[in-house]
Amino acid sequence: MKIKIATWNVNSVRARMTVIASWIEKEKPDILCLQELKATEEQFPRQELCDLGYHSAVNGQVRWNGVAIVSLAPLADVETDLKGFLPEQKRMISGSVHGIRLINVYVPNGRDIDHPGFQEKLRYFEVLREYALASPGPTVILGDFNVAPGPVDTHSPEEQDGMICYHPLEREQISQFFSAGFTDVFRRFYPEGKAYSWWDYRAGSFRRKRGMRLDLVLANREADEIITNCFIDMEPRGWERPSDHTPVVFEMAVSE
Repeated sequence: MKIKIATWNVNSVRARMTVIASWIEKEKPDILCLQELKATEEQFPRQELCDLGYHSAVNGQVRWNGVAIVSLAPLADVETDLKGFLPEQKRMISGSVHGIRLINVYVPNGRDIDHPGFQEKLRYFEVLREYALASPGPTVILGDFNVAPGPVDTHSPEEQDGMICYHPLEREQISQFFSAGFTDVFRRFYPEGKAYSWWDYRAGSFRRKRGMRLDLVLANREADEIITNCFIDMEPRGWERPSDHTPVVFEMAVSE
């Protein structure tokens, strides 16, 4: 059977619950990976999602960070610790469902090139890669990576080169995932052309098509072989009170 999976930085799950529910009712995903919850596990709208038919696994944090995996089928083997790195920042949750290991991440922004957070961001990629490579079987890393991988993934690559979210050292970290055997799933289906999943709220960025593709789906060989489609759903970015990100959706052929 085919299952539909999406990743979405919702920029506050409580503020965006109406938008999330509308999208779920429209698209009916089997699994939805959320980032930037800005809510603790107690504040997470578990009941509202349960009423829509979904189980929730949550690694929450108030004001900042927080990730969750929402699924029609319950997750197994849930983990929330990225090998003890930055344990105070709730940025990862992983679990297994339908024989697939999903690693849902909200990678640090890095703040500024000269800020210590930038080095933490680079190290986060290294630890995440080690964690994912240790996962047996079909594995997908998905979420907000806070990096546009290449020039077609941002509106002004020459102008932005060397800036946060498009620094050569960040892009090199993404390239190392590819060298380790992971595929940029969206670009497998759409190898050419500009594509964005995030638009700043300011200066009419969405209307002016000035965005970045920061939300990625990276699949190892076993997972990539059973992914049948991937696309960016831009529609919710134009809804009332949207997140500044929009869902990235893919489908997989799995056994029952």
